[in-house]
Amino acid sequence: MAHRIDDPSISDDDLLWRRIVNNPIWWKRDEQGNPVLNTQGSPCLSSAAFLDGYTGEVSVHLARLTSQEKVLLRKPDNGLVEITAAIPRSVNHIVTLDPTEEDESHSLICPPESLSKSVRKASAKKMSEAARWLVLPESLRS
Repeated sequence: MAHRIDDPSISDDDLLWRRIVNNPIWWKRDEQGNPVLNTQGSPCLSSAAFLDGYTGEVSVHLARLTSQEKVLLRKPDNGLVEITAAIPRSVNHIVTLDPTEEDESHSLICPPESLSKSVRKASAKKMSEAARWLVLPESLRS
């Protein structure tokens, strides 16, 4: 993982959007395979939604620099959730802009390099529990 620094241009109140792949591994299911719903009646995300097994860095979009349509343009079957930047920071993660030629809003949530796998999973769980659905993945749409 590259050495990253927390970006002061991203406030704790800034919204980060995470695209949710249209795959049941990204949400909790009961014994029958049905989505587990939270108290608001929305599907509960699994910690997989905020974990990356390759680099550890989680790709997100800084909401104020993009639109939902743009984020989902090439992946219309995916879903979209949001959290504030304060949530990953509360578990000692770094939030930083990582713009690309195609996407100025691209950002990263980066765990400290020294975090164990179990602590990273607990941090991802906290982020997933704090996330709010904006768009459900196609297989969860009624």
